Amino acid sequence: MTNTAILILFAVVNVAVTGLFAGVVLSQYLRRHRVYQLYWSIALAMAFVGTLAYVLMVAVGPTTTGGEVLFRTYYIFGAALTAAWLGMGSIALISSARITRISVAILSVLSILAIVLISIAGIDTHQLAQVAGTAGKGVLLTGAWLVMIIILNTLGAVAVVGVAVYSGWKLIRRQSANLYTSKFLWANGLIVVGVLLIAYAGGGVRVFGLEGSFWLIMAVGWMVLFAGVLLASRRVAAARSAGQVQASTAKG
Repeated sequence: MTNTAILILFAVVNVAVTGLFAGVVLSQYLRRHRVYQLYWSIALAMAFVGTLAYVLMVAVGPTTTGGEVLFRTYYIFGAALTAAWLGMGSIALISSARITRISVAILSVLSILAIVLISIAGIDTHQLAQVAGTAGKGVLLTGAWLVMIIILNTLGAVAVVGVAVYSGWKLIRRQSANLYTSKFLWANGLIVVGVLLIAYAGGGVRVFGLEGSFWLIMAVGWMVLFAGVLLASRRVAAARSAGQVQASTAKG
């Protein structure tokens, strides 16, 4: 039991981080009603559910009927959908309402397809029995689901990183260097690094066989991404407060 607890320690850390992260972004959406915050909340809730399913799977026994269901739940929400819906939030941040609606429709279709393919994929029970502390590589028998995961994760990572870089570039062009600009650039940098770490954790497992470090890299990636979003939120709040002060001064 002690060995199992050690193996899933960083997975438990991921549950705590993604749960807190999802709560913070959801509270921001409830206050400001920005559509991109809604999609980020959905993505983070998926990450939380997926990681929690993984921990519960190990607790009940991976090869039990419940364990297999929980593994598929972890793979659907954690491995397949989270990155893509984070990317959807980034697209909504800079795109028109029409483009956002089209993107959501396309992503919804791809997500449903991924859910179906993962749900019906065969399982290697020998690999599943040894899944504790790993990403689950080799548990699902190779099939079309793998193509869907690669597509969804690639699109999601490109969207998040691309929008962060684009936003930073626009800010540099439009504003002179100041404290707010520096904080926003730092925030964007943290967001980029966090997403790349999370993407590397998933890709590195397959390419380099980093099963043992998967959850550690994921935990670091989520923490860095969380820090970037918090810093960006404070910058926006500070800019909004400054704008309100200027407006009050002008009226006075």
